Amino acid sequence: MRIARIFLMLVISRIVSPAAFGVERPSEQPSAANKQRHVVVMVWDGMRPDFVTEQNAPTLYQLARHGVTFAHHHSVYLSATEVNGTSLSTGVYPAHDGIMGNNEYRPQLNDLKAVHTESPEAVLKGDRLTQGHYVRLPTVAEIVRQAGGRAVVAGAKAVALLADRSLRSSEAGGVNLFAGSTLPASLLQAITNRYGEFPSDKATSPTRCDWTTDALIDPLWANGVPEFTFLWMNQPDARQHQTGPGSPESLEAIRNADDNLAKVLTALEANGARDTTDIMVVSDHGCSTVSASVDLAAALHDTGILATREFKTKPSRGAVIVVSNSGSSLIYVIGHDAKVIAQVVRFLQGWEFSGVIFTRKAMPGTFSLSQVHVDSEDAPDVIVSLRWTGGKNKRGVPGMLASDLSGFVPGQGAHVSLSPFDMHATLIAAGPDFRSGFVDELPTGNVDVAPTVLRLLGIKPPKPMDGRVLTEALAAEGSGVKSAGPRQIEATRAQDGLAWHQYLNFSEVNGVVYFNEGNGYQTR
Repeated sequence: MRIARIFLMLVISRIVSPAAFGVERPSEQPSAANKQRHVVVMVWDGMRPDFVTEQNAPTLYQLARHGVTFAHHHSVYLSATEVNGTSLSTGVYPAHDGIMGNNEYRPQLNDLKAVHTESPEAVLKGDRLTQGHYVRLPTVAEIVRQAGGRAVVAGAKAVALLADRSLRSSEAGGVNLFAGSTLPASLLQAITNRYGEFPSDKATSPTRCDWTTDALIDPLWANGVPEFTFLWMNQPDARQHQTGPGSPESLEAIRNADDNLAKVLTALEANGARDTTDIMVVSDHGCSTVSASVDLAAALHDTGILATREFKTKPSRGAVIVVSNSGSSLIYVIGHDAKVIAQVVRFLQGWEFSGVIFTRKAMPGTFSLSQVHVDSEDAPDVIVSLRWTGGKNKRGVPGMLASDLSGFVPGQGAHVSLSPFDMHATLIAAGPDFRSGFVDELPTGNVDVAPTVLRLLGIKPPKPMDGRVLTEALAAEGSGVKSAGPRQIEATRAQDGLAWHQYLNFSEVNGVVYFNEGNGYQTR
């Protein structure tokens, strides 16, 4: 409710012009409806592909049998929710859409501490300062509307705001239901009158997924299924964070997401749209189990580096702020002081929890930010992906990860590293335009979803996207792709009787790069 009030107050006071946030009204371009197609993209937050079984997710399992399973689907790095949610919507890497962490230090938004990139406060101020380009490129929802089609966004998490954030005073400008708030704000009352208040994170009947899906089906689909629907589940991510992957609670959360997929399919049938709808079920990232909870800021501080999590006063040159994103940490050096950056990198190359180290400019024993497409103008000076192993948790689920001070303790779930258990995501698609019973063995990624959706709807993107259309999975198009992976790059550095080693594995299809995994270690 608080989020909705913030937006309503801004609309009334006209602090921000709706037009500044993207497409508000359909243009005179040809309507996407001409193709008689609908596309539903449903995100299961944190869904690992190895949990897609008939027992865990019977509806999704059956959908895969009649559609396409993408066997090597990838997150973009950082393997975080807001990062991948934005790439799913824009079809570009973080370097180009501007969102490269769930938490970032952006002094123009707050010069003392990190901001949550999906928070309404950050989004509104960011758009105000950039004339509507907080997310730097248009999203699928905006593009569909500009082409004359209808688009609806609904999310059980606030990340859905990044997919469709322009302020509006009526439903004519499209609808976004995100984490129990709405755009336009006036729509929320009708939903809460019908379904009650948005459930708490721990509620089980209804869950946040239930509430959001029910509201999507009625009233958001009450006038028919729109050309494009973007539906975000907060599960199994929430339960995995609390109880670890593979726990009974996490498996129950997977079943809850699956039950809501069944609701969507039933609603499509009831609307007479099942045979004209392509549905893509995707996850933003995977999940690992926390093996150790560490404090990078304290470790840096103990070596004499002026590192903190939050500044108390305006920082001076050389001060360091460490922003945790669980399995990766962003390190910002005020003034980009080269001496301090070198000290930070030197420490990380001897730290037992370092996995892969990235810097703005390549340094001995590091990779550059550009090599993983996170070199946006707001990027930090150093990123470290924490070390992972293929060890198993107490339930026999592989993937163990050190996590920087994030609130998650050993045994709970975390992600955002370059572990294959974080980077390997889920994608299953079915519908009239997809092949039936096909397993796509080519590498694919979240960056490919937006261009594929637009191809299905017959809409040309206003600007080129980083991702590719998944033509090999489409019934009418065939392959037309060339794979050039996998490949590996390495970096080493010797210091103080130790040698630092790190590597990064990736694949490439038609020029699109997919990061498989990376890690690091020290030798004597």
